[in-house]
Amino acid sequence: MGALPSRSFHPIYLYTIRLITSRVSTDMDSPDSKTSVVNDAVTEAMIRAAVAKLDWPRLEHEYWEQDEFLYLNNFLPPEVLRVWEQELTTLRPRIHRNYIPGHKKGGSVGYDTMRVLAPAMDAVYRSQSFIQFLQKLVRAEIKECPESDPHRCALYAYTEQGDHIGFHYDTSYYKDRRYTVLFGLRDDSNSRLVCRLHTRNANRETEWMAVKLAPGTLVLFNGDKVYHAVTPLQKGEERFVLTLQYVTSEEMHWFWRFVSNMKDSIAYFGFRQVFFNRDPKV
Repeated sequence: MGALPSRSFHPIYLYTIRLITSRVSTDMDSPDSKTSVVNDAVTEAMIRAAVAKLDWPRLEHEYWEQDEFLYLNNFLPPEVLRVWEQELTTLRPRIHRNYIPGHKKGGSVGYDTMRVLAPAMDAVYRSQSFIQFLQKLVRAEIKECPESDPHRCALYAYTEQGDHIGFHYDTSYYKDRRYTVLFGLRDDSNSRLVCRLHTRNANRETEWMAVKLAPGTLVLFNGDKVYHAVTPLQKGEERFVLTLQYVTSEEMHWFWRFVSNMKDSIAYFGFRQVFFNRDPKV
């Protein structure tokens, strides 16, 4: 789980990132603008370069040895993170707070808002180089979630004392598997992602793992296999995580769609965003 070697990029990539950073605040309300197109192209090139530098045999061994769980430090280059920081500033007023006693306290921003106000984050979600990397690692033809799924590309915000989430699986309501990708965006906290591995593997003893999601860190796991939680935030701390969801089938029975929507509206994004697919503030 060691840090990856440092990366260098062609000057034209760095120039374009500076251009995006300087314009992101003015073009944020235009998802079809030229800036969004440049975001996609540059992001794709940098993700491709990042994937090419990975120690593939080590990652593949760790993922399967840990029962479909991977922790990868320093995956995202700092140029991408700088643009994400710009977008985070715009997303903060859109955070929907929620509290479920005994289980969850925190904030979230769903995909309907992310696709408009965070095009660089959405570009990583849709990156074909990134999806191909995931497909090779999990040995399955994973694909993007439907655009109606607010978890497709979402922000999790821990900003108040006591913000946390209790132990749970990322249960798939789709007809097949669901995979979770977490990216550390900002973490000025002592909070940790705590995982129990091999909980459904009768041939292995359960293993515990606690990790910090520093900026650029990637975590990948099969949602139905890893039992996980986030420990409570302390006073004056903040923690922001980008979550991406991928599936092997986009099909979902209407009853499980209703159950999923109710869960998301109560525990994450609110009824307006889940059932009406819109953020009133966008």
